[in-house]
Amino acid sequence: MKLKSTIIVALLVAFALPAVAVADGYYYEDEELEAYDDIAWSYDDAEWSPQTLNAYDGVYWYGDRLETYYSSNVAYHYRTSEWWIDDEGFYRTSEGYYVVAASDYDEGAIIEGSKGFCQVLDCGCDDGVTDYYVNW
Repeated sequence: MKLKSTIIVALLVAFALPAVAVADGYYYEDEELEAYDDIAWSYDDAEWSPQTLNAYDGVYWYGDRLETYYSSNVAYHYRTSEWWIDDEGFYRTSEGYYVVAASDYDEGAIIEGSKGFCQVLDCGCDDGVTDYYVNW
């Protein structure tokens, strides 16, 4: 990725195109880049197309629902000890469902998300949002 980024930056400079960087989901012009050490340069964001929610992107649209996450490192759920953590850091029930919050579903409902089937065991997010419980 570093080589590709370097090549893209070199091409932008060579053709005197205005450089735009993507950092934390926001776009910054050249003069605003000084504070960022690890910035992904790109002229075409379509090159990165995640298929599920992941730690790098933080949000993902699955159909008409926005998927986000909340971390046990920030907001520890009182039922955390009942669940296990999979290889990607997502909390799962003993039945294998992803643990999510979804205020527009009843507690205990089974819904489908980008990661697979989820069980709604919390609320507190906006309607239309599925909030995965993670250990990142």
